[in-house]
Amino acid sequence: MNTIFVHRDGRTEQVTSIDRSWLGAVPGSKAAYVWVDLAAPSIPEALVLSDTFTFHRLAVDDAMTTSPQTPKIEAYDGYLFASMAGGDSDIAFFVGPHYLVSVHWRDSKAVSDLIDSVRHGGKAFADGPVAMFHKLVEGAAGGLRPSLQKLSGWVNALEKRLLEKANAELVAEVLDARRDVFALVQRVNREREALDRLVRREVVDLSAEMSFRFRDVRDKLIGLADEGLALDHRLAGVLTAATALAAGRRWM
Repeated sequence: MNTIFVHRDGRTEQVTSIDRSWLGAVPGSKAAYVWVDLAAPSIPEALVLSDTFTFHRLAVDDAMTTSPQTPKIEAYDGYLFASMAGGDSDIAFFVGPHYLVSVHWRDSKAVSDLIDSVRHGGKAFADGPVAMFHKLVEGAAGGLRPSLQKLSGWVNALEKRLLEKANAELVAEVLDARRDVFALVQRVNREREALDRLVRREVVDLSAEMSFRFRDVRDKLIGLADEGLALDHRLAGVLTAATALAAGRRWM
């Protein structure tokens, strides 16, 4: 499903199609800000990426991938392409001077919250597409914390079971938990590395204010990664103890 907003003459409205003059494509036209959100788009709906915006084929292919995406930020001619991890859904972005296009294949709280804000008079468009991009990245990154909290609860339960009964089943579950913790930390670190490129203004000349905003998101991701590493350390201890106990040995 496509959701389209346009901000022009100080007003934001939801529309059903895009006027190319809003993108500054028509000489002498007054450009507007446009946000297009594609939620699990059909092939006809996704044609806006190649036909209206003429994005590069490789970026479009990445955006249309339904499997989990590797967080990254890349510069193309006149726009950025980014894929960001979220707790509920990964999101692909195309960010240009006058537009933001977001693509996701599952429901995203970050997207739905911003859509709701825009529909009810929120001033999200006032600072332009890059600021909108920041709001969505911040929301998606914040959505990773519940995943970490769920893993933390799992680790707590495993430590409790270690004191009650250590066996091969517990060892197997600890290995599963370490795998999931590693996967989350890896995605968080890759997202942090991608945002660090924005903070350092490697891919686009951001304003100092926007650089500070993205730095705040990056720093929160660093904190999440550190918490994930602490969980892995606890799991390593549980694994050592559980393996020894399951084999009938003392581990201390």
